[in-house]
Amino acid sequence: MRIEKCEDKCNECMLCVRDCVTGVWRNVGGKAQPVDVDLCNRCSHCIAVCPCNAIIHDGLKKEEISGVNRKNLSPDVYRDIIISRRSIRQFKKEPVPREIIERILDVARYAPTASNDQNVGYIAVTDKDLIEKVARNIFGRLSRLYDITKKGIGKLFVNHTGLFKNRYLRVMNYVQEQNAQNGRDFILHDAPVLILIHAPRGKPFASDNCNIAATTIINYAHALGLGTCFIGLMTIVLKFSEKLRKELGVPKGRRVYAVLVMGYPAYRYANTVSRKKADVQWL
Repeated sequence: MRIEKCEDKCNECMLCVRDCVTGVWRNVGGKAQPVDVDLCNRCSHCIAVCPCNAIIHDGLKKEEISGVNRKNLSPDVYRDIIISRRSIRQFKKEPVPREIIERILDVARYAPTASNDQNVGYIAVTDKDLIEKVARNIFGRLSRLYDITKKGIGKLFVNHTGLFKNRYLRVMNYVQEQNAQNGRDFILHDAPVLILIHAPRGKPFASDNCNIAATTIINYAHALGLGTCFIGLMTIVLKFSEKLRKELGVPKGRRVYAVLVMGYPAYRYANTVSRKKADVQWL
């Protein structure tokens, strides 16, 4: 990897030195110089912060780097995106074009990752039959577990532990009825797109990296007129079901840390919602 400075362009502002967290760029005799190139984690900060375009870095794709258009950085628009986004559980049957999904995932790769590992991967499922099969599989597992709690030892257990008060157990009878009567999918919500977000199993901050990427996806998708919903239940099931992981093509040595469904909302929300006050401590 080659990192160099164009001396004829550099104004010696030292921003590359101040912003380089890995210690590649250092102050050498009053001049900014790349010292230990092997320390570079390709975060691109030196390129991004340089006001003179004086840095050559062949470990980065030059064609992906462009100037920042600060006129597009509207705090009011971003706030509206955040507070108007809803978790969508009713979708139109309309498929999401592949180029739109690719556009969303392309933005997701800019989400921060610990040490700039960029180790997040995505599985985009648009096969409707497969999505429905997965939903039926998970719903069947839940139904069998729920049925155990309605009699014998299972009933004694939930009564003794207080689990009978659990909101998910309390609503399960209604969910089963709705599924039997009209086939409503309470797992993946008949969504046209299922996205699995994965990273190396056991890697530090892998879960954080995946969930930051997932948050980037849901907000950008909302700005594009799409709806999304986190499916935490499926994240749990995938952790324990090797068969399901194989069926969905999860690479060996990787773990799915976030699952999303996505599609065009069946209806729009006219208003924002109420939320609890943030629990903040000032020190």
